[in-house]
Amino acid sequence: MYSNKERNTMVTQEQVDFFQENGYLKFGKVLGSDGVQTMRDGLDTIIELELNEGDDSSPEFKYGHDRQGQQLNRGRGHPRAIHQFVNMWKREASYEAAIHNPLIAGTARALLDTPEVRLWHDQVISKPPQDNGHFGFHHDFFFWPLSPPNIVSCWLALDDATVDSGCMHVMPKSHKDERFSVKAKAAFDAEIAKAQEEGREPPPNPWSERRSLDISHGIPVELKAGECMFHHCLNWHGTPPNVTDRQRRAFVMIFMAQGVCYNNAQSPGHVLVPTIEVEDGEPLVGSGFPVA
Repeated sequence: MYSNKERNTMVTQEQVDFFQENGYLKFGKVLGSDGVQTMRDGLDTIIELELNEGDDSSPEFKYGHDRQGQQLNRGRGHPRAIHQFVNMWKREASYEAAIHNPLIAGTARALLDTPEVRLWHDQVISKPPQDNGHFGFHHDFFFWPLSPPNIVSCWLALDDATVDSGCMHVMPKSHKDERFSVKAKAAFDAEIAKAQEEGREPPPNPWSERRSLDISHGIPVELKAGECMFHHCLNWHGTPPNVTDRQRRAFVMIFMAQGVCYNNAQSPGHVLVPTIEVEDGEPLVGSGFPVA
């Protein structure tokens, strides 16, 4: 185990300041080549399970991909043609270990300035070679039934991630853009409701306008396998397609600061809502959201 003092030495004040100013941080290496390969092998094990009979042990397992679609049609010659798996930590020990990696968890605590972080959820996002889509610009917070936005994601590369293979692109300082703040979102939603009530055209949607921007408006964050980057939940980010002949797999861990609460109204249909055991408005805790 690591003491709080030891954990705090894993990230510098300069790095914390950079994150707070820019909303992201390219951290560096947190996992060796053996550890990376173990995680790749673990993903292959889960994919093989999916290619056979699947697994309905938890509702989020089948979220984000078509279990009877692309991967089966592509055949077993493409064993990694999977776009997304949620909560790998429940199925593979190497993924559970990653969320407790002291470099990762300690940095998350420092960036959020909190004595404790819990996992909201994890996900593997895979871009198979030459056959995949892109994730346009978005920020994550409003997709989640959580509040306040004191949440950070760690993006761990399981393959070298380059511009050509679909690495993360970020918009620096966008997490501080008041046009897309929690207050602005509430005001926009209220205006939409008022327009509908009055039978008039809704106002322009700044979120839609931002999502339509080309990926070139962001700054690429290239990573080697075993390196990671962090981004704030209000930071705008996206990834282009993988146009190489190589895999581009990444493991994403989403960490909540102490005191982040369940806020059902923000995303009542989220796949994890049925697993939440606390009351609306209470701090989100429980075995399904482990301390990292």
